[in-house]
Amino acid sequence: MKKYVLIGLLSLLTHSATAASHAETVLSGYLNSWNSHNKIEIKSFLAPDVVWYDLATNTTIKGKEKVAPAITNYFMGYVADMYWHKNGDVYVSGNTIIYEWIYGGTFNGNWGDTKITNKAFSLKGISTTTINDDGKIIAQKDYYDMESFKRAIGVTL
Repeated sequence: MKKYVLIGLLSLLTHSATAASHAETVLSGYLNSWNSHNKIEIKSFLAPDVVWYDLATNTTIKGKEKVAPAITNYFMGYVADMYWHKNGDVYVSGNTIIYEWIYGGTFNGNWGDTKITNKAFSLKGISTTTINDDGKIIAQKDYYDMESFKRAIGVTL
């Protein structure tokens, strides 16, 4: 009996380690596609029924055809030199990876009626990314402080 319990535990640990490795591999590729500014590749990581939630704007968008342009326009639209890197702690639970990150670059564009030119910024946040067995992202949830971002680009006091 002990032999079967041990085999079961080893199998469970191996499966968990494999799932964690799979999630981290997918996430690394996804971040690389962002950092190379490859919108087609970013979209390729998303499952057809992906859900994106952005806490700072309290926005939820569903479906790959809506999520892909929404997130790339939102995070790259006025930041041609954007970067997004894991930074700090990373936790994996099943097929979900939770990680700290830094997003930044130089903002050039309009914020409402205000024209912003060459405002460098760096923003810290946390995201959860859930990946299906096919290696596609089925949920992306981003948590960051919008007021810190607005201060950095000069649109709030």
